[in-house]
Amino acid sequence: MAEREKSALYPGMTWNECIDLIQKVNSFNLRAVSYQAVAEKYGLTSTTAKSFTARIGAAKQFGLITTAQGSTIQLTDASKRILYPTGDETKEVKLSCFAQPPLYTKLISKYDGTALPSVAILANILMNEYRITRAVKDNAAKCFIESAEQLDILKGGVLCYSEAKNEDLIPSEEQISETVEETDSVQSETEKVPQVTVPSIAATEADYISQSIPFESGKIARFIIPIDATADDLLLLRDMFDVLLKRKFKIDI
Repeated sequence: MAEREKSALYPGMTWNECIDLIQKVNSFNLRAVSYQAVAEKYGLTSTTAKSFTARIGAAKQFGLITTAQGSTIQLTDASKRILYPTGDETKEVKLSCFAQPPLYTKLISKYDGTALPSVAILANILMNEYRITRAVKDNAAKCFIESAEQLDILKGGVLCYSEAKNEDLIPSEEQISETVEETDSVQSETEKVPQVTVPSIAATEADYISQSIPFESGKIARFIIPIDATADDLLLLRDMFDVLLKRKFKIDI
């Protein structure tokens, strides 16, 4: 008898299907919920049904649940922060969870900032390059693309994972205008940078260069600059940075 080919690990359900699972688990208001009780929420009599085990497996890969001896399910801190948000950090939690499955970590590294292949082509790539078997490659590809869409990080076919994570770091029009005014106030009349009207930045329509710099404290500074920045743009950025050093850190370079 031929041995069935074993696939590399992959989420077999989409992000939204996993969120639905944790919502059902949460509805019991218990620290740990039995597999059987959750399965019944789906109208299932068996906890070994493929649709149920696939949900459990995917949610575990996303770091949304933990299980004990294949009999009970517990929500993780990440799940609780998603279900009970307290601020803007919820988006960061979701994106971090999305990148947890080993396969997704690799795919994000490969395609971040570029156009994703079609489901059919990605499925073949998963089989040829990532040891996903032929029997499940189409579902694996579909789940990745649909999950990216559900998290709103697939823009015009382009995977915008890093852009979404850094979105809050991209300055708004008001922030840029305020900084330009600060620059004007500390420069002499002959050195003033002309005040300009800065258009709103459409984070989904432009490419950015992102540079992370680790500090001694362990925290990280990030620079995000449009890839098509001109020399004048960069000079303005330098002036803005000088203002920041002078006003916030009392450093004169």
